[in-house]
Amino acid sequence: MDKWFAVVGVFGYIGLLIGYILAVTYLSPEKRRMFHGVFTSMSVFILGGMILQSVGAITDVHFVESVLSAMGITAVLMLGLYVYLRQKKRPPEKSFQPSTPRPSLSIRSERAPSLPAENPDEEEGQPFLDSSSLENIFRKGFSVLLYGPTGSGKTYGVIFEHLGKLVKRGERDGIVLIPCSDGMEDYDLLSKPMPIGPRDKVRILQELEKEFPDLDQSALSRILGDWTRVEGPLREVFRRAQKGERLGVVFDELNRASRSARNLILKAMDPVLGHYELHDFTSGEVLRVPLEKIQFCATCNLGASYSQTHDLDESLLDRFQSVLFVDYNTGLEERILEEEGLPPATVSQLMSVAGALRDAYRMGHLNAPLSTRHLKNWGRAVSGGGDPRETARMLWVDRLIAHDRHGYPDEEQVAGILEILAATFAETDGVRGDVRKTSQEETSRTSQGG
Repeated sequence: MDKWFAVVGVFGYIGLLIGYILAVTYLSPEKRRMFHGVFTSMSVFILGGMILQSVGAITDVHFVESVLSAMGITAVLMLGLYVYLRQKKRPPEKSFQPSTPRPSLSIRSERAPSLPAENPDEEEGQPFLDSSSLENIFRKGFSVLLYGPTGSGKTYGVIFEHLGKLVKRGERDGIVLIPCSDGMEDYDLLSKPMPIGPRDKVRILQELEKEFPDLDQSALSRILGDWTRVEGPLREVFRRAQKGERLGVVFDELNRASRSARNLILKAMDPVLGHYELHDFTSGEVLRVPLEKIQFCATCNLGASYSQTHDLDESLLDRFQSVLFVDYNTGLEERILEEEGLPPATVSQLMSVAGALRDAYRMGHLNAPLSTRHLKNWGRAVSGGGDPRETARMLWVDRLIAHDRHGYPDEEQVAGILEILAATFAETDGVRGDVRKTSQEETSRTSQGG
């Protein structure tokens, strides 16, 4: 009988242990805690019975039977509950397909010689933001976070444009731009250190001498030092808002800010009983302003190709009521090129090259895309009489490609870009050649006639 008890006890505990291992391996943390509690309680119960039996405190066989029965029943229940929860649990759907390896072939795009669509906003891919809907979001005072490729005009082409409209209509009193960087800490947003120039130092010392006539000037100079602190940009925003101003605040490249700066911004954007609160630990003050006085906006660049950036946690993202992706605005880019004085045919060619190179970047053939900044500078150089291919080589080709560990450019990527440029501007070269030939013939006839 005792041997039967031992065998049943061993197998029962093994079953209990297997059920617990399966539960903690495959189930969610909430269900794991439930199985952990059952297993721990049963283990303590069994261990207590074994200790009491070993010291002779319990000799009744019925107690041993109850322990073994409870252990077996618990093991069966745990296995049954595991099977039920496992069937009920649905595996999450995959949101993204596995990424394909980066091709090593040269860039070949069928898009290069073709002209862009008549309506650039209807091209394939991510359409640009609807201006009227976005304007309504800004007018409602929503906090807005824009992300997208570098040079797509997030800060000045979107946020400043719409906040500027609000300023012109009198719905905002000003815009404060706060550039973010990894070296910017929380105290920089509250009280920034600034060097003191000689004239400012003399002026401050004179004021201190009037306030502290008993102190020597040399002592005051040592106390003052060569640095002072001025009001930081975020504290300035709250101070001005307390006085009644309605301000738009733009954190440019927010995910470059340090952790301490992001934590301070997170707390400042947290609405508390209809107010924003800024806790200035440098002075011990707490500045409170109504929600309608400040509109928070931010931009960021997301992706592995952007170094010195940090992930934005869910708490900070949740403070923004609108989070939008901003792609390159091809319609705006065309207008920029036209304002540079370029003819429509040349504008179409430059836009065609930009589209082909951006497609190549998305497919992993290039290290960076042709940004709006690059395109604008390229158009300015071409409008001044520069050759499109030569100016491209001088301005941005080496900016888009990868480099090896010694700093040498990827010749395959350079050849691919030059191939696109050659295919796009081949017809233009023919026209230029005909023009030069005709000009030479006219010059020759004129000289002969003379």
